[in-house]
Amino acid sequence: MNKNDLGRLSRIETRINNIAKEYSLLTTEIDFEIVPARRMLEAMSYWFPVNFSHWVFGRDFDKNRTIYEYTGQGIPYEQVWNFEKPRALLVKENPFVLNVLTIAHVYGHVDFFLGSAYLQRGRAFSDIAEEARNSTERFHRYGSRYGHIAVEEVIDASMSIQWQEPADPFLDEPDDEEARKYLIEKIRKRLSDATSLYGNQKNIDTKKDIISLEEKLKQLEYRTPPEPVYDLLKYLIAHAPYLNKWERDVLGVVRNQARALSPNRRTKILNEGWATFWHARIMRRLFQEGLLTPSEHGVFVDYHAKVTQASKIRLNEYHVGSALFENIQRRWDMGCFGSEYNACVDPIARANWDTKVGKGTEKIFSVRASYTDRMAIEDLFSDEFIHEQELYLYGIHIDKKTNEEIVYIVEKCPGIIRSVLKEQRVLYGIEPIAVVDGNYRGKGFLFLRHDYHGVQLNELYTRGTLEHIYRLWKRPVYLETRAQNKKIVYVFDGKQHKTI
Repeated sequence: MNKNDLGRLSRIETRINNIAKEYSLLTTEIDFEIVPARRMLEAMSYWFPVNFSHWVFGRDFDKNRTIYEYTGQGIPYEQVWNFEKPRALLVKENPFVLNVLTIAHVYGHVDFFLGSAYLQRGRAFSDIAEEARNSTERFHRYGSRYGHIAVEEVIDASMSIQWQEPADPFLDEPDDEEARKYLIEKIRKRLSDATSLYGNQKNIDTKKDIISLEEKLKQLEYRTPPEPVYDLLKYLIAHAPYLNKWERDVLGVVRNQARALSPNRRTKILNEGWATFWHARIMRRLFQEGLLTPSEHGVFVDYHAKVTQASKIRLNEYHVGSALFENIQRRWDMGCFGSEYNACVDPIARANWDTKVGKGTEKIFSVRASYTDRMAIEDLFSDEFIHEQELYLYGIHIDKKTNEEIVYIVEKCPGIIRSVLKEQRVLYGIEPIAVVDGNYRGKGFLFLRHDYHGVQLNELYTRGTLEHIYRLWKRPVYLETRAQNKKIVYVFDGKQHKTI
């Protein structure tokens, strides 16, 4: 990219900013940096512009670099971070018009960062980039002082449970003493009510119930945690008895990074769909205004088509998300919602329904502000949308004669498809694990419980994760779960595994 291209790109970026504002998108100052492809590969592999060293990041970088060098593919067109001042990378080897498309796409993302309640929570960790940068030097010092293998082991252990957090993204589980105080006050109130009502046939009215409450009150005075907690790293940082200060620091950095990135996981379809929805409109304006040439239009169409290409094997968030916002805007502009529309069973009447209510733009901004992917699937993936986009469940058959993969439909029922897609986005592949007792059997053992919802834990991964947790707790670790409809408890005591 030469000096003239840089000047032209800067002028177009200024116009994109103005167009975004005309569309009522939220904007702020964005740091754009033009980098070589290798730098982009590093950024996508290390999560942040600069991050601590770990073999997982190196593995991902080697994989991404190999794909890019041998196929020319596998590199993202854009990388943007949800910082207090958003930062985005452009690849200097990419065609000029592709970098323009990327800038327009980034402006869509930034509006989502600023306007989504979930991404606003991610922005609460606005110092996460600085923390990641500083951790690089600190972790290196820890390695020099305590051994690089020891540091690697602690990072391994903390990353094995980094996504174990409360299902409610807005819930900050209270510290032990705060929770204990609340629960004690609650039980004392019930105990007072029970005592005053003893003998009356109201609420708690038996001596047995009063004795039970008194026993719970005694247990609360020393029990840790007072009630089950799902933020495993937070509990270990506060209560693991033998962790050194530097080890708690490592756990804290990993936990903060996971919490900052977690909202992205919950809104992947909507976030990418929103950015794609708006980059298409912004690019259309740039061509209409002559800021991009007719010859560049073909390049844009080619890359836009690649980004939004539908896939039967995997859900393409860019395609499905942007199609969903198009669908929502059309439906709410034409009044295809509400009790009267939903009660209509005439397919011709539904196909021609148009009350010209014009609420489409209002609705898509409302969805952007308050929905997660799971909520959108439940509320907005209509039967018509699922059939229109062919969001079916597919299988793959290998033709024995030609060795070709043949894709076939397994399920077309919208209700079943919504249920499957929603289930995938309830837990995002992370099974809920709670700390139930940090002093199990009165010996300082750690007792965990898996909230079983029909998904059986992988035994190999379970045993490996228990070893990692033992590395941090340094005392036997128990995990209760279910397998073959029976309750089982995995145990690792530092030397051997067993089940009871």
